[in-house]
Amino acid sequence: MKPNFREIRRYPLVEPFASAIIAEDEETGELMYYLVEQSLTKKENEVYNTIYKLVMMELPPPADIKKLENPRNVLSREIKRILDRYRGLIRGTKIDLNKMAYHMEKDLLGFGPIDAIMKDENIEDISADGVGAPIFIFHKDYETIPTNIVPMDAQALDDFVSKLIHMAGKHVSVAAPIVDAQLPDGSRIAITYKQEVSPGGSTFTIRKFKATPITFTQLIQSHNISPEIAAYFWLMLDNHKSFLVLGVTGAGKTTFLNAMATFLRPNLKIITVEEVPEVRLPHKNWIRLTPRLSFGPEKTNEVTLFDLVKATLRMRPDYLIVGEVRGEETYVLFQAVNTGHGGVSTMHAEDFTAAINRLTSPPMNVPKAYIPAMNIFVMVRRVRVGERLTRRVTEVGEVQSADEVRTVFRWDPKNDVHVLSGQSFLLREIAETTGQDEEELEEELRRRTRVINWMVEKNMMDLHEVARMIERYYTKPEKVLAEVEGIAEVETT
Repeated sequence: MKPNFREIRRYPLVEPFASAIIAEDEETGELMYYLVEQSLTKKENEVYNTIYKLVMMELPPPADIKKLENPRNVLSREIKRILDRYRGLIRGTKIDLNKMAYHMEKDLLGFGPIDAIMKDENIEDISADGVGAPIFIFHKDYETIPTNIVPMDAQALDDFVSKLIHMAGKHVSVAAPIVDAQLPDGSRIAITYKQEVSPGGSTFTIRKFKATPITFTQLIQSHNISPEIAAYFWLMLDNHKSFLVLGVTGAGKTTFLNAMATFLRPNLKIITVEEVPEVRLPHKNWIRLTPRLSFGPEKTNEVTLFDLVKATLRMRPDYLIVGEVRGEETYVLFQAVNTGHGGVSTMHAEDFTAAINRLTSPPMNVPKAYIPAMNIFVMVRRVRVGERLTRRVTEVGEVQSADEVRTVFRWDPKNDVHVLSGQSFLLREIAETTGQDEEELEEELRRRTRVINWMVEKNMMDLHEVARMIERYYTKPEKVLAEVEGIAEVETT
């Protein structure tokens, strides 16, 4: 570690070969992320280079690798098998084959110098700013901090960026030096290549993909939302209402959208349109659409978000989910919700007013008369609670018109709680259209809140476990409520 830095936290990444150390400069308070790996000795490195070439010759060709269900696991076993076969090359030397297999796997199949960091579940983003600059990470507990990995060779950085894009199945060149793509593990990557648009050399930013979707019970457990907010969205989605999630990059917009979509009835037809597939649903009647980019100058075969959202209207979805709206596809989404389809999406905006201004301006151009069809606006932010940076839904508002959004729930930063701050006119609207009394709907909200609280108490965090309970409530609400009240046996089949 650098002078004046002291270790404040250490945890394993790939035992026993890699670990992470968070260190603090005792003079300035600056934090740094150290990736500590068992490195190869000089002799091990010589043997490694020899065996690496042999392994490259014996591994299956890329076309065959793509057909494998779990290529990394299969190839990892293959590497160890080949290494074992060439054990004679290291006879009489103190060489750790397991350590060699670790390095070979990360270099051949993984993310090379950042492979162990990609396995760190505490990290959300990884970015390289160019040659001579440290790679930075966004840590869920420490925010943005530099690492001890510093790319010093321009060609090596160019080659690494090319490898990342190749892993994503895309192409990069000096003619097309900016690429957005999705890595095999689902992570999103944005790169600039060489010095064509970034004078400091190639850059990359990886937004890591969470393998297990975050459920609404997890959001409640982490105080991102309250049980009452979850129950509110459950009732609203059950009554075909639409919502738009607002916030800045990394605020947790897609996470919130995905968690709330679990409340959609299991028999609904849902279509998702996303540039990078991130939404994951337990529903069976679900169509996923992604745009197709063209690398030709005329872009004759390109299929855009606008094309896809337009096409969905002929597919008769019950709910249309657009991962993020940015352009002319927004108008089509608002057309859809104005003609009876349910709609859900996310958008970058600082607050409700900024959202409406953006929606009604080019290139979105949503008519003001269409705005109320997106019934609910949700504001999510990264906030500081005590010494910890975290995420909170800070406001839920019902859209009465393009000039008025009535706040229903608001986050109280002083006490870190969500409070009911207004009367829901959507509840009254649902009562009028369904023939129910408002009091009945309010009681139903309380019942669903009890169910949600019970699910959190029972530690139901898995997506499929959560989805199953929601489905059971839709089909057998009395039985679920009896179970919640402790007067019925838990259903196990």
